[in-house]
Amino acid sequence: MQKPASFPDLLSARILRLSNTLALYSARHYRQLFGVSLPEWRVMSIVATRDGITARDISRTLATDKAWVGLSVKSLARRGYLTRVPDKRDSRRVLLHLTPQGKELHDAILAVARKRQRRLLAALPDGVAEALITGLDRLQAEADQMLKELDISES
Repeated sequence: MQKPASFPDLLSARILRLSNTLALYSARHYRQLFGVSLPEWRVMSIVATRDGITARDISRTLATDKAWVGLSVKSLARRGYLTRVPDKRDSRRVLLHLTPQGKELHDAILAVARKRQRRLLAALPDGVAEALITGLDRLQAEADQMLKELDISES
């Protein structure tokens, strides 16, 4: 393997560029087709898989800023895609649920996202897609471990 000559050659830079390109495409496409921002879609997708989750847990799951999660939650609730229900066990917590309208929108966007994924993976040679997914999972686990080690060393 070649030694990276500069920042664009680093693995993290390549993954960042790909991620940013796909996010830009998704942001434009989902706004155009469904009137939903990319952060709103991301929030919806997490609530769809973890019904009753809190905004704080969404921001942890996505490893992202709590502020845009909060803004997305407010926007989705205002438009009737999401409900916010106080937790009966802890009144400080607010649990999030998709409404029937929100589930319908989520499923429609997910169908488009799956189509995009099929197109992307089809661009790879036979057998590479599965190896890529496995490799990305391993890289994420290693990056999570690196972050955990950094957190421990800073405390």
